[in-house]
Amino acid sequence: MKYLFIAIFTLSVGVSGFAQENAISKYFSAYQQDDSFTKVSVTSKMFSLFTELGSEMEEEKEILAAIAKLEGIRGIFKDDVSNSKEMYDEAVKKIESDGSYEELMTVENGKENARFLIKDQNGKISELLMVMGGDNEFIAMSLFGDIDLSAIAKMAKVMKIRGLEHFDSMGDH
Repeated sequence: MKYLFIAIFTLSVGVSGFAQENAISKYFSAYQQDDSFTKVSVTSKMFSLFTELGSEMEEEKEILAAIAKLEGIRGIFKDDVSNSKEMYDEAVKKIESDGSYEELMTVENGKENARFLIKDQNGKISELLMVMGGDNEFIAMSLFGDIDLSAIAKMAKVMKIRGLEHFDSMGDH
């Protein structure tokens, strides 16, 4: 009985650890140990608190419904980076070499580059990854859970999340 309990516990920890693996934990763990980076982690508990707010407006209800399906957001940010474009290139190379992410959108201008990638599981988007570099900053952010891109676009407008402003035009489709 004791061994059965240990086996079940080990499997459940292993499965929950696998379910929570995202690009930030997978590719950027070295940066997470660096105190010069700002790290952000928002859990599903925080999202569930948002859904308790309630709303009368239809657009807000859609955003709250999309938020309720998120399991988390993790990100790392660094300002005043002299090699931000190199960090961006290195991050994109790491992610693309894996082959489990599909490019959704790339935005490049003279000052910064941003790449949005998705992970698709069984026909549903399970992760939206944004990597941004340039203008002396580096950002890598992962939203994971059951992701509705049009609702994320609306949420980006409302919450003014840095980098997600590139999704503004998606919410209009």
